[in-house]
Amino acid sequence: MARDYANRKKAPARRSAQTKSTQPGMPGWVWLMVGVTAGLVIAVVLYIINGPEPAPRQPQTPQAEQQVETPEPAKQLPPKEEARFTFYEMLPNFQLVPRTEQYTPPPEPETNLSYAIQAGSFGRESDAEARRAEIALLGMQSRVETAKLDDGRTVYRVIIGPETSFKRVKNQMARLYDNGIESFFRRIDS
Repeated sequence: MARDYANRKKAPARRSAQTKSTQPGMPGWVWLMVGVTAGLVIAVVLYIINGPEPAPRQPQTPQAEQQVETPEPAKQLPPKEEARFTFYEMLPNFQLVPRTEQYTPPPEPETNLSYAIQAGSFGRESDAEARRAEIALLGMQSRVETAKLDDGRTVYRVIIGPETSFKRVKNQMARLYDNGIESFFRRIDS
């Protein structure tokens, strides 16, 4: 069955705005004051009921009144510590005297000294040859020397040099260090 909604009567609009009460209520601050006042009244009543208990009084005995207080012996202070710092007395009497001698630079190193750089010591000759190849890739010449230790073992040392210029030795060692090769130098007397 079909309905015709076009000619239908409209329902009256709800009047929600008119149904609200227009009476003003109590402001919030009044309710706050009432709550605080009620809390204080309850706290005072509980304090009066359960208040702090008075300390029990002890009856005084006649002996306590007759006892004469004997003075305690005076506490002895430890002896005064001697001064640990004497510079307070020394400084006023201290006088700084400047040096009068001339500075003399250290003597030049001997010219007949030469240095060798050791870039590793290995138990196998193949390891020493591998280190020698690494050094050759850096553009430095090196050699492998064998050495017999006191306990009978043989070690293979990678040696760079000899070099007479200590400055050049330092530069070569820095270059080795930058490439991950630790080394040290030894002086060779010639």
